[in-house]
Amino acid sequence: MTDEEAELQAESARIEGLLSDLRDLVPLPAWQRVEDVLRRIVRLYSAGLARALTHARHAGAAGPGFDEQLCNDELLASLLVLHGLHPQTTAQRIEQALARLRAELGLADDALVVTRIADGVVQLHATESLGGGAMSQGLAESMIHRVLEIAAPEITSIVITGLPRPRDPSLVQLRTSRTAP
Repeated sequence: MTDEEAELQAESARIEGLLSDLRDLVPLPAWQRVEDVLRRIVRLYSAGLARALTHARHAGAAGPGFDEQLCNDELLASLLVLHGLHPQTTAQRIEQALARLRAELGLADDALVVTRIADGVVQLHATESLGGGAMSQGLAESMIHRVLEIAAPEITSIVITGLPRPRDPSLVQLRTSRTAP
């Protein structure tokens, strides 16, 4: 993460904190007006961003290289998703994120697959090679959630089937033998 990215994440967190504080300080009708103003500002910036992309494409920036640069810039990609302008579908972003995760973990393509994406819910199936051995089920699920939430922040839920369920640890009796001195 670059210094600029860290600074932007910190700024985002400060904005969320300020909005939360403001929501607690003002009566509900005033907060509803604040939310309305924020929605209108976001729509205005969305229209401006859409026009900028249209102008860039008309000026010759169109093509896979341009879209790839948009998609690879985390900040810009997140803004494009927020405004409904991302050049890739939710399904494409999820598939690419899972492919990167499988490659990073050295997993086969069928070790983690999308079975369904609908109404903000992503359903995945994992094989026992994921979440077994040195990687706990909790760690595997956490990694999957983090990767998908970054790639497709608009999703509302992730359901993973097929991960091995934790075994009930059985009590191991240890007996010590005493030898007489």
